[in-house]
Amino acid sequence: MPQEGNNYKYDDFKKRLFIARVLFHIPNFIKLSLRLLKDKRVSFYLKLLVYAAILYVLSPFDLLPDFLLPFLGYLEDLVIAVLCLIGLVKFSPPEVVEEHVRAIDIENRNRFKFFYK
Repeated sequence: MPQEGNNYKYDDFKKRLFIARVLFHIPNFIKLSLRLLKDKRVSFYLKLLVYAAILYVLSPFDLLPDFLLPFLGYLEDLVIAVLCLIGLVKFSPPEVVEEHVRAIDIENRNRFKFFYK
């Protein structure tokens, strides 16, 4: 029986570690998205999709109005923005994404040298 309790604690720890990793990589994902938006090798239509999502999030018109359903309205905006950014990364040329990921990794290694010893 104590074995099950330890297993539960380990699973809970793994879930928390996963969430921490995701939160840790959000700034890198945003940097990658901004770099891809500036890159001329990325399709204009992919960039247009992201800019349209930004306009949608900033516009007062929503599918789920923020003032009627505050939590769901904001969640809907967040989901649309994140899906468009994921689409930008997923459908950009892989070699361009890899190039920017390497550049971001080098920047992080230079900025946080004490973590990479």
